[in-house]
Amino acid sequence: MERKPIGQLLREAGYISDEHISFALKEQKATKERIGEVLIRIGIITDFEIAKAISEQSKLPFLDVRSLIPSSTALSRIPVKFARERTILPFAVEDGLIQIALSDPFDRPLLESIINFVGTRFRAWVAPANELKKTVEWHYYFLEHPVDKDIERVQQILANNPMEDISIDELINNLFILAIVNRATDVHISPTSVTSRIFYRIDGLLELAFVFPASIHGRLINAIKARSGMDIAERRLPQDGRMNFNFLGESYDLRISTVQSTFGENMVVRILPVRSTVLHLSSLGFDKRKVSAIESLFKKPYGMVLVAGPTGSGKTTTLHSALRLLDVIHLNILSVEDPVEYNFSLIKQTQAAEEIGYNFAAAIRHFLRQDPDVIFVGEIRDEETAKMAVRAALTGHLLLSTIHANDAVSSIPRLKDLGISGELLASTFLGTTAQRLVRTNCFNCKEPYRPEPQLLKKFGLPAEVEYLRGKGCQYCRGRGYVGRTALAEILVVSETLQKLIADNAPITTIMEALSRENFKTLKEDAKEKILAGVTTVEECNRVLG
Repeated sequence: MERKPIGQLLREAGYISDEHISFALKEQKATKERIGEVLIRIGIITDFEIAKAISEQSKLPFLDVRSLIPSSTALSRIPVKFARERTILPFAVEDGLIQIALSDPFDRPLLESIINFVGTRFRAWVAPANELKKTVEWHYYFLEHPVDKDIERVQQILANNPMEDISIDELINNLFILAIVNRATDVHISPTSVTSRIFYRIDGLLELAFVFPASIHGRLINAIKARSGMDIAERRLPQDGRMNFNFLGESYDLRISTVQSTFGENMVVRILPVRSTVLHLSSLGFDKRKVSAIESLFKKPYGMVLVAGPTGSGKTTTLHSALRLLDVIHLNILSVEDPVEYNFSLIKQTQAAEEIGYNFAAAIRHFLRQDPDVIFVGEIRDEETAKMAVRAALTGHLLLSTIHANDAVSSIPRLKDLGISGELLASTFLGTTAQRLVRTNCFNCKEPYRPEPQLLKKFGLPAEVEYLRGKGCQYCRGRGYVGRTALAEILVVSETLQKLIADNAPITTIMEALSRENFKTLKEDAKEKILAGVTTVEECNRVLG
């Protein structure tokens, strides 16, 4: 099979243009990198897009390895040294056929070497190169250092003698490592009268990971507080702290919060990768129609565009992904975030610092002197920021931000609550994307099933259609779900809506107008994804209620 140049593949897939190539060539003269490496570094593309383009050309399936938990049987089939050097990940053995993730299916010597090791044919999957390299390091490290077994050993020691002297720092490190490998976003350390429970939040749900005797709780809390610059002596008042954590060359920013509960201090640790990949909107769950609608909003010369939703609904991720739709080469884009979650080198990113007076409102004020085209604000959460955002939108700039609102239309009264008049809002507000995250069916074990009739009725779904759900397997660790996707609704402010906003019309009147304009709600997007077998009616009901 003839292999096309990667630039041609990406151009044909619509990910890059000739202008992007020209820009990357100029960068290449200074850095001597490959074109693909430059395009990834400056944020024009990601290795996910490269992998998807290669997958399409090679006719091999694409595999997102981020939520994958390989079996130890599969890992042991390939020598550690070879797997690390060639960046390949054997992750399952099914009916004697080994499944292997790799980034370059056109590397003939590599394919022949794999056959020599496994002694038979194998099934190849195409995975993003950088993510694959990280995953290979993680899981072979686990094969050699079974962290979960070490934690279970400590559990057993403490069960026999709660006062046994153990290495608290080693236990904490192992708990964080296991959380990172399981893609947990948060670690909860919660006390009861007799135990200390460790929960991981994975794909939006808390899962009980470990339980220790209550005697160790205070030692765990104090050790983490000491490492994150918090006051060990203060147990009555809530505290916030932060620390850096490194694992196999990757750095993580840990945000720590404590509150006093009935049986002791409850601690939550938010895990934020220092370097995260900004995926294309289509990879987040947005179909072509929604991507087109968001693109039209983000390409307006001035005005305000918001992404709405509760905490943890992926608002910031969507906003960063949508930024990639802009002409980032020719626009001056400035951002203020807290924290900076994604690095995008073609954007001037700044970190908010409340302690020195550099908050979101102050940042917008200073940005207006920086000749901006686009201003990106992490969140509109107070009156001062809202008024500065509207001022920026009124003076010929595109203002992008997030807002806490339950749905797209609720962002209108929310902004009015923050002191923005109907007239000002009507003249600046371009639209809102509202979203929720739902877990997706495991690609390996999804099978037909019959949902409960009352749930189908609740979502207006037909009973005679075949529905899919994951039954649970080694890929998804018995959960039936792997990863998450976005349910979204997009409100675009039309002339009719503009007049209603200016006249302070009630929400019911605005919703009636939107229904006449073919506005698709979160519930309707959920129906489409349920019918497509992406997720289940039970999961959508859990998230949307």
